[in-house]
Amino acid sequence: MPRKPRIEYAGAVYHVLNRGNYRNDLFAVENAGASFEKTLFETCSRYGWRLHAYVLMSNHYHLAVETRQANLAVGMQWLQSTFANRFNRIVRDRGHVFQGRYQALLIERGESLLRVVNYIHLNPVRAGMETLERLRDYRLSSFPKYFTRNRASCLDNTEWLALAGELKPTLAGMRCYHRYLAFAAEADAKRRSELYRQLCRGWYIGTREGKSTLVKEVAKGQHVTTRPNEPRGFAEEQGDLCLRRGLSRLGKTERDLTRDRKLAPWKVVLASWIKLQCGVSNRWLSEHMAMGNIYSISKAVTAETRKDNRRTRLWKRLGTPKSKA
Repeated sequence: MPRKPRIEYAGAVYHVLNRGNYRNDLFAVENAGASFEKTLFETCSRYGWRLHAYVLMSNHYHLAVETRQANLAVGMQWLQSTFANRFNRIVRDRGHVFQGRYQALLIERGESLLRVVNYIHLNPVRAGMETLERLRDYRLSSFPKYFTRNRASCLDNTEWLALAGELKPTLAGMRCYHRYLAFAAEADAKRRSELYRQLCRGWYIGTREGKSTLVKEVAKGQHVTTRPNEPRGFAEEQGDLCLRRGLSRLGKTERDLTRDRKLAPWKVVLASWIKLQCGVSNRWLSEHMAMGNIYSISKAVTAETRKDNRRTRLWKRLGTPKSKA
């Protein structure tokens, strides 16, 4: 049976979920949850995503993510494959980490987005892994992150806090939202099952009118409905911007790119810095930074990003990569 096409367009919001492949304790493995969070934030930075909410359970994850461009498929491919490689290194194993294709349900903006965010944040409570009162103690979730100042820049609670009672994206607003979740929590088992069917099954979360409008737009060809190739326009635009900014911060010019050797240390650091921010390919790095063979680039960049070297002189001059979400 052929796979159902993805509907992708700029500004789309999705409820994305997937389960581990025969691993009941996928995120209970030591460092696995932190590794997925790191990979998720890197994905948001590379592909310009805004992350409304997420939670990692013992064997599955939920995301409420907004895409600035029609690039959900390519971003999810990078997220899951990169995490799979990192997870297999942790457990010293190989093979598939997830059961298969992730689910991605389009979310209508407004109350439907708030319902999904509530559902995601309350997952640990429904599973009996944490109480509502101590929900901030459940670390593998966006919920406690919103109570800290030093959080990933892709996390954004502005829209759904406003929907939860015109709350502001402040600590006081989050405290009010925590109290609000007591009313959103569902104690009845049958009602919880119905909520799961509404928010985790099918392809669309929202009103009948919103779904009808989207179907008409797809019929008119206004949205991408097949798995797209890498969005080269978006990636290259961001890559060019990062390259110019990076050269300036390092005191280099485009002429230095061709004069210095292909894998000069500063070029490897700059290439790694760029790849942390946008989804450019190794071929793009080869063509725009005169770095030679794409396999050599891949090896050098991978080695550089694995090292705990973000405090070195070159990285300090470039600065911390910022999310474009």
